Amino acid sequence: MPGLAYCKGQYARFTGEPLTALKELNAARQDKFYKNAACVNMIEIYLNPLNEMIYTSLTSGNGTSSGEYTTPPENIEMARALIEELQTQGVDTSILECNTMVCTK
Repeated sequence: MPGLAYCKGQYARFTGEPLTALKELNAARQDKFYKNAACVNMIEIYLNPLNEMIYTSLTSGNGTSSGEYTTPPENIEMARALIEELQTQGVDTSILECNTMVCTK
């Protein structure tokens, strides 16, 4: 059933239900075939739970930033733990690590 859990997790992620997505992807993470893909998706959810475009800047009329996206420290810790798990599997995590650094500013 890990394949079904992975699909449910993907569906929940893209329909705006990050908690359900994390639950399903965590179940899929127990399978060796879906483990890496589930971990990557979980990291992306932890770093950007609302699936917003955080890399674009919002500016007000005078050119200054009008809003700032912040990721909770707990989410960053979980993302780092999952990145370490992927590294033990021999996965290149450089992009995920850079995304984590962007979230920590």
